[in-house]
Amino acid sequence: MLLRFLRTFGEGCFGRVGGAIWNRFLIGAIVMKGTECPTPPLRWLVDRPIWENQWPLPHGKLVALRELVQEQLDQGHLEPSTSPWNTPVFCIKKKSGKWRLLQDLRKISAVMEGMGTLQAGMPSPTMLPADWPVLIVDLKDCFFTIPLHPDDRPKFAFTVPTVNIAEPTQWYQWKVLRQGMQNFPVLCQWYVARALSGVRKQFPDAHVYHYMDDILVATPTQDELLRLQPQLLNALHSHGLQVAPEKVQQQPPWKYLGVKILERTIRHQEVQFVQSVKTLNDAQKLVGVITWLRPYLGLTTAQLSPLFELLKGDTDLKSPRELTPEARKVLEEVQQAVSACQVYHIEPSIDVTVFITTPDLHPAGIIGQWNDDWTDPLHVLEWVFLPHQPHKTATALFELIARLIIKCRQRCLQLMGADPSKIILPVQREEFDWSYANNVSLQSALEGFSGQITYHLPSHKLLQVAKNTQFSLRPKNSQEPVQGPTVFTDGSGKTGKAIVTWQDGSEWQVLEGHEDGSAQLVELKAAVMAFEKFSQEPSNLITDSAYVANIAQQLGCSVLKEVSNPALFDLLKALWCAIQARVHPYYVLHVQSHTNLPGFVAEGNARADKLTNPAWVAPQPDVLVQAKASHGFFHQNAHTLQKQFQLTATEAREIVESCDDCRVLGAPLPAGVNPRGLKALELWQTDVTQVAEFGRLKYVHVTVDTFSSVMWASAHTGEKVRDVIAHWRQAFAVLGIPSAVKTDSGPAYASQQVRQFLQSWGVSHNFGIPHSPTGQAIVERNHGTLKRVLQKQKQGMQGETPHSRLAKALYTINHLTVPQNSNNPVILNHHLSLQASDGEQQPRAKVRVRNLVTKQWEGPYDLIAMGREYACVSTDTGTRWLPSKCVCPDLRPQRQNLADRQGGSCDQLESHQVDESSSDHSDDSSTDSD
Repeated sequence: MLLRFLRTFGEGCFGRVGGAIWNRFLIGAIVMKGTECPTPPLRWLVDRPIWENQWPLPHGKLVALRELVQEQLDQGHLEPSTSPWNTPVFCIKKKSGKWRLLQDLRKISAVMEGMGTLQAGMPSPTMLPADWPVLIVDLKDCFFTIPLHPDDRPKFAFTVPTVNIAEPTQWYQWKVLRQGMQNFPVLCQWYVARALSGVRKQFPDAHVYHYMDDILVATPTQDELLRLQPQLLNALHSHGLQVAPEKVQQQPPWKYLGVKILERTIRHQEVQFVQSVKTLNDAQKLVGVITWLRPYLGLTTAQLSPLFELLKGDTDLKSPRELTPEARKVLEEVQQAVSACQVYHIEPSIDVTVFITTPDLHPAGIIGQWNDDWTDPLHVLEWVFLPHQPHKTATALFELIARLIIKCRQRCLQLMGADPSKIILPVQREEFDWSYANNVSLQSALEGFSGQITYHLPSHKLLQVAKNTQFSLRPKNSQEPVQGPTVFTDGSGKTGKAIVTWQDGSEWQVLEGHEDGSAQLVELKAAVMAFEKFSQEPSNLITDSAYVANIAQQLGCSVLKEVSNPALFDLLKALWCAIQARVHPYYVLHVQSHTNLPGFVAEGNARADKLTNPAWVAPQPDVLVQAKASHGFFHQNAHTLQKQFQLTATEAREIVESCDDCRVLGAPLPAGVNPRGLKALELWQTDVTQVAEFGRLKYVHVTVDTFSSVMWASAHTGEKVRDVIAHWRQAFAVLGIPSAVKTDSGPAYASQQVRQFLQSWGVSHNFGIPHSPTGQAIVERNHGTLKRVLQKQKQGMQGETPHSRLAKALYTINHLTVPQNSNNPVILNHHLSLQASDGEQQPRAKVRVRNLVTKQWEGPYDLIAMGREYACVSTDTGTRWLPSKCVCPDLRPQRQNLADRQGGSCDQLESHQVDESSSDHSDDSSTDSD
């Protein structure tokens, strides 16, 4: 009965002649057993076995697992095992209600050496010649029919558990490939390719396409295809590969790898796009599908731009997204294009041509064939596109065209093994000759090309947009000064002033604008003003900004990349539009500022620089205004302002309280008691904090000198050993080499590399209490100080790098912060301490210390250091750091002298002193010393 069914199936699929061949193949298949051809052995990274215990399974799943295992044993896919390898198995129920056997192979794949990629992509059906008959075969359960190498089978062993461990577990290993293991696609491709190798040799004129378990065969004639069929089926069976009868296709339309193949044309199969986009993950999937369809649909970058916009913003895959009306319209256009657009089979007798188009100045390529005798003279084989965004901020159009030519030539080599016969460019011959002579990119793109290059696109609806787009490959900026006004530009991030100045006869003219942000943004604003002012005549632009000079020369005849900084992109776009609208050439010269050189250029640049400086435009009327301006830039604290500008305490506080950036940030908490250095470079504290707005450089390593409070901070991509060592190298270079450094006991600080690094520099290493923030209280407070300064200065540092922002914040903290007990900034105190002589020791004050256990006052001891809420005392057992409430002056000698003069009792006075001290601190029974 089975044989009768297979014969009837063969006649239905292959016709009468093909059915006869199919019947002969069946008879041979029944009597012939497939020869097992093992796959190449796998390479392993370890010699020791991997054993992962099997986890318990519920009774229902255990019953299903045993049935599945027995089924695979009966089919010869499993065999009993005594392997020392083991990984867990489990089963899940599919929607159909059937169970599926799965194995957790993650640990196995981790110790397996990768085999690379055998097939970099899918074969293109456009390379099938028109009107060739086609046969498509789909292999059934490909991975279950490909044997593992005998030496590798023990690695894929597993055990079937029992309830209550009532008996020993059953132990099996796989004889065939397992889906989900590393190298599974490579082994599958290798094995099927080996099975097809004989067919390819026997029929060299046939096109045999193979991708995973999908096989397509095309021959020049139907008779040759009928001769090839039994050989193909026999080769597959001899390697144990089974053909799915229901998926054999011999009549058009053929469906293969997502496309629908007709005799002369190829269309994509119908695709249902997700209409509800709620997250970034949904948007990424949607755009990924459309990108896969683009070679067949010819959708331009400008058309798809609303969909690309959905991928911007929050990088969290679950972050919300929503289809805009523009994106919905694009999605409808894509859906229509899937139904209407088509590509063609190649016609071997017609040359292949590459057509370069430039819709909306975004170059796109068409690999196709042209024949005036066809109904549609242009047969598109494939569309070729560049990435949505160029790599550089401003990329010249001829450079993009050069990249597109390279990509088209590479694709032709992949598809045909040969260059195209012709390349047609949408430019004038003179423009191309000039660009080719002056641009290395075009020369590289056409290196070794022996075909024909023409410069006039033929008339066709797909090429009409490119024909109507007028552009020039020759840049508008001149390499030599032009005959016209010479314009000087400058800008100041401190004042926000953008200045354009030029000499009109004997008078200097000034055009002033304003832009908030960094100096780079303000300089760019000045360049935009200059190009807009002198748009109708040739002009020479002179600037002391290398960035502005470079970008102004690149934007001529270029494509602008959208950058993440909105303010910067708006200015770049304005500058790009101003340059594109020009019809006259311009020249850009970059000069160094503040050179004091003679001549017109240095004079004009100095004049522009002075006009941006408020000290030259309008001198400050008094010290109070100067203090306000300084605080607006650096955001010093009130005490520093008072010392720096000789203000009263009330005036300094009013300046800080009136600042919008400082008013919203609270003051730091009072300092606790933490062991400190008694001189500069005696003891450092180091820790890591995170500043999220720094992006990849969010890990900010902070070091503070516990004596002088001077700080060093650096931004890194992590908190690993290399980051810690890099931070300390910078700190050593700026502050000096400390005697000791204190950190927490994190993995990087506790590593051997850090220990060796500090030993090589002669620095001892102390650790704080694990998981206790109080052990690093000094540097923890400095984290808050640094973040407050960064937040205050954020408004005036838009567009600056994290390193630039840290540099300004550190300057403010170290050079413009005066401690309460000093008249000098912390950096000066730091270096003065290093210069202090080791001369005669000054007498120290005597103090008494309260014993928190006995509640008695002990001493007298020498007072070494006294600060806000803390004191350092030299006791009989060594130096001790204590809260200031536990320390009081030793007044007994003075009281003794007073008692001698008054004739009283010193014991009474001392008792009175102790009673007062005890009453003052009777409620203080604990301390926060570390």
